[in-house]
Amino acid sequence: MFQQLACRVEENFSIKSITTMAVGGACKYYIIPQSIEDLQTVTRISRDRGMKLLIIGNGSNIIVDDDGFDGIVLHIGKRLGEMRLEQNYLYAEAGVSLPKIALKMASEGKKGFEFMVSIPGTVGGAVIMNAGSAGREMSDVLHSVTYLDEEGNLLTKSAEECGLSFRSSGFTGTNAIILSAQFHVEYAEDRSELMLATKKIATVRKSKFPMNVKTVGSTFKSPASGPHPGKCIEAVGLKGYRIGNVEISPVHGNWIINLGNATSRDVKSIISLMKDTVAERLGIDMEQEVIYV
Repeated sequence: MFQQLACRVEENFSIKSITTMAVGGACKYYIIPQSIEDLQTVTRISRDRGMKLLIIGNGSNIIVDDDGFDGIVLHIGKRLGEMRLEQNYLYAEAGVSLPKIALKMASEGKKGFEFMVSIPGTVGGAVIMNAGSAGREMSDVLHSVTYLDEEGNLLTKSAEECGLSFRSSGFTGTNAIILSAQFHVEYAEDRSELMLATKKIATVRKSKFPMNVKTVGSTFKSPASGPHPGKCIEAVGLKGYRIGNVEISPVHGNWIINLGNATSRDVKSIISLMKDTVAERLGIDMEQEVIYV
């Protein structure tokens, strides 16, 4: 079926090995595309054969079912890693990590990207989720997006056409494949101060959130105006609570941690407990940020 592809293709591949939460079963096919032509071919095959398609960048923010994924996983985060300055814009492919962008731009005196240093994801997923941190989000700096639509057509949209809203976009829930994005670039007056500001955001993140753990990151969306899920979960006494090998972090209530060999069933159970308990005791309906596959 994939004979025309020159890239890596595997069957029955364990998805937990490429996700930050490290749970879930195997996918039917695992593909690391090397080119746009590879992506178009896979898109066509999945459409013609009625197969499900899952796009993975850094593998954060998703929980794969224990029974696996009966379809094709395209691992964009293994490729599409080029970035460069083009006049007053930064061009970055979908697989480029956000912290890499933040540090590179700060070192070159280009401001506006500092918030990205605390987001453990890649450009593709960050555009789809309109990721944000430290009071800023992708929509604040995004200029345009180039992508493949569900028919495999190569298209470019301006940021205004992307339907960007809080932790969502017009790409959310579709099989569109983000290829690259262009970002507005501003020049800082003091490069050293910019680098210090970027490193400060990274330091704040390290002090607030658990580090070097298996996690999806933020479990629930955290609006700038509140209520903040971490504080809500702490208020109902759930920090440190465990189900199986999954723990609600004692460091930050909005993070869950795989302590080792956790199952997606346990992850889903603890997320339901967090949501239901906060709704029952505080009357607050927290909106889930993590995606189930």
